[in-house]
Order: sequence, then C-alpha cells, then structure tokens
Amino acid sequence: MGIHVIQSQRLDVLLQGVMASITQPSASPFQVFKTQHFIVPSPAQEQWLTQKIAEQQGMTANYQFHQRIRGFQWYAYQQVLENKEQVRKANIPRLILKWRIHQALQPFIQPEQNTVVNEHPLYSIVQRIYDSADQLQQGTEKQLKKQSMLYWVAEQVSQLFNNYMIYRGHCQRGCTGVCRCASNWLAAWGQDHPLDIERLISQTDQQISAFSLNQTQQLEAWQRWLWQNYFHADFVEMQSIDADFWQVLDNPQTRQRALSQLPNQVIVFTLLDLPPSQLQFLRRLGQYLDVLILHYNPSQEYWADSVDPLWKQRYDLGVKERFIAKNPNATDAEIQNFFEQFNLEFNALSRESRHPLLTRLGKQARDHFSLLSQLAGGEEGIWEDLFVDYFPETLLGKVQSDIFYLAEPQAGQYELASNDESIQLHVCHSSLRQLEVLKEQLTHWLSQPDSVARRPSDVLVLAPNLAELEPLIRSVFPAVPNEHEVFLPVKIAGVASLDALNAWRAVLGRLQLTQGRFAHDDFADWLNLSATQQRYGLDYTQAQRMLALLSDAGFKRGLDAEHLKQSLSADDQDYRYSFKFALDRLALGIAVPAHVLVQDILSYAQVQPDDFELIGILIQIYQDLSIRRNWLIAHELGQQSPVEDWLKKLKDDIQEFEQADIVALKAVREIVQKQERMLTLASYYDDAETHLRQITLPLPYIIEEIQRTLQSQSAQVEPTGQITFSQIGQIRPIPYRLIVLLNLDTGKFPNRDAHIPFDLMDALRQQLGDRSRLEDDQGAFLDAVLLAEEQLWLFYNGFDVNDGEVREPSSILQAFRDHLALIVKPTSSEDRPPLSEADLAGLEALQIPPQLYPLYHLHRLQPFDPLGFMAELGHVRYQDHWFNVASKIQQVKGERQAWVNTRYPVEHDEMLILNSQQWIQDVAFPARLYLKTLGVENLTATELVDQTEPLLLDGLGKYAIRHFLQQQDEQTSAGILQDQLPVGKVQHSAWQQSRLEQQRLLERLQQYAAAPTLTTQRVWRISKQLQMVCVTPKQNVQDWVSLEASSARAKRFVKVWLEYLLWLAVLNDDSATEKRRIVVFSDQTVICEGLGSEQAKHYLKHWLQLWQEAQQQPVVLPAALILKPMEKGNSHQWVEQESRWVLGEDSQKQVLKDWNDTGDFSGFDMTQNEACKLHRDWQFLLQEQDATALLQYACDHYSYALYQPIFEFLRVE
Repeated sequence: MGIHVIQSQRLDVLLQGVMASITQPSASPFQVFKTQHFIVPSPAQEQWLTQKIAEQQGMTANYQFHQRIRGFQWYAYQQVLENKEQVRKANIPRLILKWRIHQALQPFIQPEQNTVVNEHPLYSIVQRIYDSADQLQQGTEKQLKKQSMLYWVAEQVSQLFNNYMIYRGHCQRGCTGVCRCASNWLAAWGQDHPLDIERLISQTDQQISAFSLNQTQQLEAWQRWLWQNYFHADFVEMQSIDADFWQVLDNPQTRQRALSQLPNQVIVFTLLDLPPSQLQFLRRLGQYLDVLILHYNPSQEYWADSVDPLWKQRYDLGVKERFIAKNPNATDAEIQNFFEQFNLEFNALSRESRHPLLTRLGKQARDHFSLLSQLAGGEEGIWEDLFVDYFPETLLGKVQSDIFYLAEPQAGQYELASNDESIQLHVCHSSLRQLEVLKEQLTHWLSQPDSVARRPSDVLVLAPNLAELEPLIRSVFPAVPNEHEVFLPVKIAGVASLDALNAWRAVLGRLQLTQGRFAHDDFADWLNLSATQQRYGLDYTQAQRMLALLSDAGFKRGLDAEHLKQSLSADDQDYRYSFKFALDRLALGIAVPAHVLVQDILSYAQVQPDDFELIGILIQIYQDLSIRRNWLIAHELGQQSPVEDWLKKLKDDIQEFEQADIVALKAVREIVQKQERMLTLASYYDDAETHLRQITLPLPYIIEEIQRTLQSQSAQVEPTGQITFSQIGQIRPIPYRLIVLLNLDTGKFPNRDAHIPFDLMDALRQQLGDRSRLEDDQGAFLDAVLLAEEQLWLFYNGFDVNDGEVREPSSILQAFRDHLALIVKPTSSEDRPPLSEADLAGLEALQIPPQLYPLYHLHRLQPFDPLGFMAELGHVRYQDHWFNVASKIQQVKGERQAWVNTRYPVEHDEMLILNSQQWIQDVAFPARLYLKTLGVENLTATELVDQTEPLLLDGLGKYAIRHFLQQQDEQTSAGILQDQLPVGKVQHSAWQQSRLEQQRLLERLQQYAAAPTLTTQRVWRISKQLQMVCVTPKQNVQDWVSLEASSARAKRFVKVWLEYLLWLAVLNDDSATEKRRIVVFSDQTVICEGLGSEQAKHYLKHWLQLWQEAQQQPVVLPAALILKPMEKGNSHQWVEQESRWVLGEDSQKQVLKDWNDTGDFSGFDMTQNEACKLHRDWQFLLQEQDATALLQYACDHYSYALYQPIFEFLRVE
C-alpha cells in the first residue's frame, strides 16, 4: 500500500513501468482474473497505452480504463457503498445541470418587463437577458430571443458550476465543522456567505476599479443565489457520499469487505489536470491500496517553484511601484535596500528559471509537478526517477536536452549542421497552401530510407482550428486513391464523419425545410443527400427526375397553402407554385395525361408510366414533411412538450432511417439515447419540487445539443494507424517520430477566445492546479517540442494571401524562434546554403535572424508558380500536375493562330439534306454555324431553376401566353394557364390583357386572311449533292400568312425573307411575282413581295455561298446587327467604291456603334446579344483578333448582296 511515483521524460520508459507493475508474480493463481485498472487523461492516451501493451504482451484483456481521476472516484463510490441508487443520483451530468438552470431562471423572464427588484441577487443576470431582446418588438419575437439568451446563459453557468465543484468546492486544511477555507467557495455559498471579492480579486499593477469590483460582486451574488437555492443540497449529497466512502474504508470492521470490491492497484498513467481535491483522494486511497503514478516530467531537475523571467521582471516592477507609492520620499538607496531584502525573502536566486522556455510554456506541468511533489514527504510517497540521458545530436535534441538538464541557454552555443532538418519552419500564405506543402513534404519524408521504416502512423499533425481545416484536409488528402497523385492515408481524429453529419442532415431536413421559404433548391439539396435517397428507395437518376417533374409542374416555393399563409398577407389567397400545387398536378396527370382543368386542378400532361412510382414517393415525402411542419415552432404556437417526448420523436425518426440500412446514424442515436437515460435517471431520483421529467424545452435547443455533441468529438480523439490530424491539445502526451503544427498564427494560437463568460475563477486569484485554455495551448506546444522523436515541422501564414504583406506568427512561436536564434551559432553568408533573391528578400522582410535561415522554407502563393520549382530551394517538389502547369507557364508565349486566317476543310462526299429552319438560323448567325462545323460547343453555365413565382409578366412570359392561346379555342378559361399567370391580384388583369392582345392580333390577321395558312414540307434540289427540306404552304395560295406571338425583330426579318425566297425557289414559277409572304407579329406585320422564282434563286445563291464560306472560317456578319435599323423603320445606304458596293459612312458608323455596344444602360445581357461583339460566341471566336476589322471585311464583301434586297423588297406595317 502507498503511492508510488515514477517519473521520466520518455513515455516508453513509463510504459516499461506499467509492464513491470502488471506482470509482477503473484501468490494467488486467481490474480490473473482480476481486472487491472488504469486512470488516463484522455481516450487518446487509453488507445495508445492499449496498443503498446498489446504489442508487448501479444494481447490486451481484463483491463479497465477510467477517464481522469474523477472517473475512478465515482467508480470506487459505486463499488464500495451499498446504496448504489444514492451514488447514481448524486453524479449529475452537466446536461442535466444546464436544463435545471434553464428551468430555475425561466419564470423570471416570462413578463414583458423585468419585474425582479434591484436588490434581488438575480437582477443583473435577468436584466442582461432582457437587454439582449431590447431592440425587438414586444411579443413572440422578443420572448424567443429571451429564451435563446437564457439557454445560452444556462450553458455557460453549467460549465462554471461543473468547474467550481472540482476546483472550488473542497476543504484544503481539514477544517472541523463548517469549512472556512478561502478556496472553498461552495461551502460559503451554501451558507449564503458572500465571498470576500476584494481580498480574492487578482492583484495587478493597477488598482482595481470600482466598476470592475461592482461587476464581480454582481456575478458572485447571482451565482451564489442560484447555487444555494438549486444545487447546494445536491453537492452536499455528493460530499456525504465521499464521507460515507471514507467512513467505510476507515472502519476496521467494514474495510476488508470494501477493499475486496476495489482493485489491489490503480495505475495513473500521465496527468493533464490535477485538481487538489482529486490529489487528496489519491493520497487517502494510497493508505489502503497501491497507487502507481507514472508522471511525464520534461526535466530531471527540481523546478516546481521556478518562475518565468518575464513574469518576474513585471512582478519586480510592480513591487517597486507599490513601495514608492507608500514611501514617496524614499531615496534610491532605500528602494534598492528594500528590493534586495524582498528578493532574499522571495528566494529569487533559486527560483529564477534557468530555462525560460520551460517555465514560460510549462506552467501547467510545473503546477502538476509541484502538487505531486507534496506526496514525497514522509512515508506515504515513494519516488523513482527513470530519466534517460540520451538525446539525438540535432537542434531538436539540443532543445530537449537543455530543458532536461535545466541548462541555462548560452548565446551561440550550438553550431547548426548543414544536414540538420530536425526543426523546420514553413511560411505560407494560407491554410490551403500549408496543407498542399505538407502533403509534398510528407510524401518525401515517408519515401526516405531509414533504419526503422517510416510509416504514416509515425506522423501527428496538430492544428488549433481543426474544424475549419476539415474540408481543406479532405480536399488535399483524398479519401480514395487515384492515378494522378500519391495517396496518403489520413484520419481526422475527433471530427464526426461526413456520412454521419449528412445522414443527420437528412433526418433534420424533414423538420427544417418548412421553417424557411422551402424553395426548389432547398428541397433539391435535401433530396440529393444519400441518406434521403436511401430512406425513400431512390437512386440518383430517379431523384433528378423527381426534381425535373416538380419544376416542370410549377414548384417554386412553399410546401402548401398552410405553409404559405405564414408569409403571405391575409387577403392574398393565391397559393399556386407550391410543392402541393405541383404534386396535385402530377397526381392528376397519372389519370389524365393532358393539359386540362379538372375540378380547378390543372393536370400535368407529360407524366410517363415510369413516373407513377416516383409521384407516389413524392406524396409520401409531402406527408412526412406536413406531419413535422410545426415541430420546431411548437413553442411559438404555445404547445409545450416535455424534453422526453421530443427525444422519443427524434429517436423514432432516426430509427426510421436506420431501418433503411443507414448505419452512419448510429452515433446520433447513441447521443439521443444517452440524453434519454440521463433524463430518466435524473427524473427517477428527482424530488417533487423540480419536476425535472416534465421540463419543457423548445425542440431547436435539443437539436442544438445533439449537433454540438456530434460535432465536438475532439475530446474523444484516438491515435490511428494513419497520418493523424488532431486538435492541438487532444493527443498528448504521446510521442511521434514526426510532429507537425499548422496555423501557428497570431489570433489562432493560442486561442484566447475560448473564455467562459461569468467565470469567477478567471476574475479572481488563481490557485495551484487551476486549468486555463491559454496554459493548455502552451503546454501542448511544449509537449510537441519535447515528444517529437526525430523532427518537428512548424507552419504559419507569414504573408497575407491578398497583398503579400508580412504577418507575425503566434507569440508562442515567436518565443520559440527567439530561443533558437539565441542558441544557434551565427554563421557567415558564405557558410550558409545559397538562397534565391526572392527567398532572401522574404526572410529579410520576416526579420528572421540569419543563423536561422537554414530552418526556414518560404513557399510561393500558388503551387504552380514556376519559381517554386527552382533547384536551389531547400524543400522538395515533385513533377506532379502542378509541375505540368508551371511548365506550361514557363513556355515561351506565342500568338495563337487566328481562325480567320486558316480555312477549315469541309467535304461532303455524300448527299447532304438540309433543314430549312436550321439553315436559316445558321446563316443568320454565322458564329454558331462555324462552331457547329468544328464540332465545338461553347458551353454555358447551367441554367438555374427559377425559384421565384411570377409577380408580373415579362416579355417572355407574355409571348408564352400568346403562343399558348393561339393553340386554344376562344372558350379557354384562365384556369388553363394557372401554371403561367402571375400570383396575386395581378393574375386576373394579366389574363385579361393577354386575351385582349390575342384578340387584337387576330383582328390584324383578318386584314390578310381568315386564318393562318396551313404548311407542309417540300424538297428543293439545289444540286446533285445538296438538297433542302423547305416549309411551304400546303395549297397553292397567293398569300402565305402566318401568325407569330413574338415581336418583330431584326433576326426574325431575315427568317421571313429567307422563307419567302425558299418558297419561290420551290415553286420554280416566274409568274410568282404576285405572291406575298406575310407574318403578323405581336407588334408589327412583315410583308415580302415582288420577286419571281429566278430572282429568288439568284439571291439564295449568295446566301448559299455565305453558308459555304462561314463553315470554313468565321464570317462576322450577324443578321441581328445589319437589319437592326429596320426595327425602327430605317435602312442602310450602300455606295459604289472601286467596283464594289459598300456601306455608306453613316451606315458604317451606326453598325460599329451597335457592334461595340457595352449595354451599360440597357439592362440586357450582352453575352446573349448576337448583334454585339460581347456575345459569348463572338468573344470565343475573336479573342486576340481585331473584331472591328473582321466586321468591316464582312460588310464590304457580303452585306450588299445579302441584305440590300431585304431593305428593297421587305416592308413593315
């Protein structure tokens, strides 16, 4: 029995201590069946220790691990005490703490105004909650904001009370009766005794302000009130359990039976936190059984009372200032005499740190060492030092050995070897660039031969912001091997898998979709989740067909009428374009596959037999969404449901998905079940006053709790057999051959934002054993330096990604860099490896000491920068895809050969039959004809589904309705257009206007014919190898009359003209001069007349020549540009010049003006304007060419022959 402490700076040595302890010979053969108990600081340490024991023993069995000393403490209570239920009741989970705090404060925020009197201790915190909603209107919105703020307060206070119970709830001096220790806050609060804030507050160089003092006193007041009224009794119960436990062990009559329930030995393997209360538990436990503490200590020297030199300087300055303030007339000699006497009492010479890096970063380890050293006195503690005096002959080994011996750093004492790569500092521009560099360097490191083969499991990568880096890590390190790059297996420890997160999104989607606009894209995002498709038995193709059906049937936004009512005004009862509107159309389309109106529902005509099953699934999805539409807003509707009911509903939903073999939801289900168990257990023992089982919380808070638990798995990280990425501080203290730290930037590391509001431990004086996030980060960095067995790589963003300005690294990295600069011997520039001018300028800008130049690797902003592949760089690059890009960049640039200077050979060996309508489109816009001949498709961005219901009819909408009405009879009702008409009161006026426009169009038609001329197709034989299928009137008529819903525009003029010419050519009748081609457009009527067949063929000959030429090289002559004046009743003038007809000067100016139009004031998309050089096809064809010159050439050679006859024989009425 007793406490045995084994300390070493090597984890493998401590492991040997474990093996020696668990393999000791025993007198009893049954000893092998007894469970061996370990106390470890984290799951990471548990996994590492299990793996190492298995490697040495060949297996691991009969071992039980406890997380931290507190975990074993409650296990011991449960084993020894007979009242098991009392122990379970006392161990309150933090989640239950939070819910109870919420329940305790909720009545105080119900009134519209704060009714708590100023003198009440809760006034300040309740007023803060009211202030958070002060800017909102009275009513539901304001109450919801207060509820949200209250839940946030409950989250923070539950963390505080949890910490207080560990660090500020125990007697330090063994007081009899009521404890009066200044550190035992909870005992004082239990008696409603306020803390002496002025005495406990942290002393600084400045006097504490009255405001800060008042704020701290208010914090203490409301926390004391909340503790005394709601939690003190529970804590007393916890302490009574502790007292009962020791009473059983101290009693000789019950001791033997109690010890039989406990292990003979407990092994504590390393410590990350050591609250004095838990150390006291170990001390007393050591009186009855063996407690073996294996302590990781970076130094063999005694340094428990060492202080940081910088802290000592600031402290000395404060001491002098306070002495002068009290003695303003003191002389310099008196001040010096006082200070020397003070240093003598402080024992400054022995406490002054000999290695500032250790005391600056290792305060946490120093406190643990100091607390453990208290066990060394008397007979209760046995110490054993198993330090190993071996360090590699590298710079990293030098740093580790100096800390080990507490050797005071000497300037220039270490001469850096040329091949020393043990410490590397990589300077980048962004987190993504850091990961790209890391992958290349890891590839090289793993490929190097070594006496012991290097494996991915030898690498640990730490980052202060792992959650932010996760998507970048998955991008740079693909999960699946591919042929284009080296595959490195990685594991992001402590981050929920994407499968689990996406599956949880699929479950939540049925609750959350109806809380917003419920647009088509929102539904598509949810339906495209693999878990959603698996739940409803869909594949990708079926899901896309579903979305297409919904879009075509008119789904824009909203679930149904009930859902739309929440966002529409009371008098707006037009609920079209919703999910239900489209679904009703599709369902009716199964029975009536035609565009007809049945009982006010417009059937969808395009339903296919294969769609029947999909529509049935859509109906099921609608029902699932409809049932859950109010779950997330039940509290707003005044529906109060117990937490237990919400958890049951969520579990049922999760199990519904799991029944479809979605195994990724197991983690979420376990979280929900754990919350159910905690609530059930707490409710089972709860008294009648709190009614915890009936606690009501809004469902969003419960979902947020599950989400937080799912995403923050960093506390459950474990080392893996791959390259392990982890949050800094979660995998420690574990040795790795190579340790990498990323993002060591100012503001990111150390993380000073992780501060719990309302924390009195932070506001008041700290005590030995207290933990802080800053000290955790400092200790994690120190562990990385000391536990890296071979190499340490440090990455930070030293240059701004936008402007390249220099950025400072983390203060911790700066301190480490300064230490290295001190101990590394300066060398001359001749002795250092050669540097490029860019790298030298970068290092000087970063203000790096010259002796550290070999440690630094500066990386270019882009991975494909050719300068990044220079041979003189100190880091390795590979001939990967980035190298290929860099090689292309380095190649001498040559001018791209213009398409217009190269004729593309076009051969038609077989009979070619053209479609007249397609041919007309081609010659009217030669750019598309040339690209089509080349087989080039100028891709556009995928058109987004229009998710906005029509509020007014635009030009395209009016055209669509006019075109539709032309196909219908006069008795058509507005209902037949309910999938096109705008919403709201505009619907009726739009319908009336469309009918009126159609009526006027028909009246204009009557001037020329009673009805549009019926057409057919005839073949015009142009040559033996070329024929064209032309659209012509079915009968031999004098006037070919058509009705068009669109307006008359330039490119439609050329279509009418060419149809007229082709009709005459097919007729092949010279007496056809009386025939007319008439097209009644929505705004104008276009008439072509006056030609015979031979003349028509003559003009067509020029168009066919253009068609041949435009296939071989671009002809910049769009009809939309040349005929644009005709839209306004104007025309072009041609003049004869050198036996050629060319455009007149005024016409040329007008053409160039339209061609160069930027569209700045038009509001139209110029990339779709065929008459402008900004059209996407013209831009693609004419890049790096003189577009104006090419237009001029085409106008001079083609415009007169092609377009002058149009101005002569085509008129607009």
